[in-house]
Amino acid sequence: MKGEIVWTTTSDKTRLHGFFVESSRSPEVAADAAILLHGLAGNFYSSGLLNHLARQLVDLGVHVLLGNTRGHDFLNLTTQMGRSVTQGAAMEDVADAQFDVSGWVQFLVAAGHQRIVLVGHSLGAIKALYSQAVAADLHVVGIAALSATRLNYDCFVASSAREQFLTAFRAAQSLVDAGRGAELFRAEFPFPTWMTADSYLDKYGPQNRFDWTGWIGQVSQPVLLTFGTRELEEHPAFAGLEPVARQLAVAQANLQIECIPQADHFYVACFDPLWTTIESWLKGLDPERNVWHQR
Repeated sequence: MKGEIVWTTTSDKTRLHGFFVESSRSPEVAADAAILLHGLAGNFYSSGLLNHLARQLVDLGVHVLLGNTRGHDFLNLTTQMGRSVTQGAAMEDVADAQFDVSGWVQFLVAAGHQRIVLVGHSLGAIKALYSQAVAADLHVVGIAALSATRLNYDCFVASSAREQFLTAFRAAQSLVDAGRGAELFRAEFPFPTWMTADSYLDKYGPQNRFDWTGWIGQVSQPVLLTFGTRELEEHPAFAGLEPVARQLAVAQANLQIECIPQADHFYVACFDPLWTTIESWLKGLDPERNVWHQR
């Protein structure tokens, strides 16, 4: 897949890099560009899933931007306000994604694209939804949120990973209580990683700040939510989520829920059925009315 390394500067002066691929075809859907957002500690080049979807979108006539958020990789070095800063998944505030998404939208608008779809996976799905919940952009005509993890304290406590989660949570809380919230610690949940105590409590604490089920009603654009049946059955971050998501879809006409048979969190061996679902949804988008039509 041929393209070019590009960069944008967010409104809070953070520099982000990405990979832009132009399509040589006329768009077959009501979107002319897409922004693909990685998950926790990911980046624009390492996701096999997002790279596969990028190729399919380009074949559909959609220009593609695979973009980093400031939470890419565990730690990274970039510039902010002209100064070098360290950031990354280990210390990010997920709320800053609103600036990252907006920065990439403005990059595409400056390149002449007016109808943009956000496609995010895992934490990237939450970032896509959150960005439009707090500051909807008229150029964003739809959001495909793939396996948006439910970041809910009570659900984690009630899950099969209860002990792993509580051990990490208590360690983070102890550091914060001691005035050491910016210190990195080793957490085994949601997977073995290093994170600052402040960031851990912000993502996974009882305030449920990024539990999208509580604020998705603020998203006005058409939304496709996809999940793998295996992750719904096996992943502690998805326990009990399907009925909640389906109730939301009944209450909100702009939501569509689709479960991909046998798919895990990364859709291993299920890229094609996932793409078929996304393609069908894209072909039903009607940006003039900001709705989705069944096809």
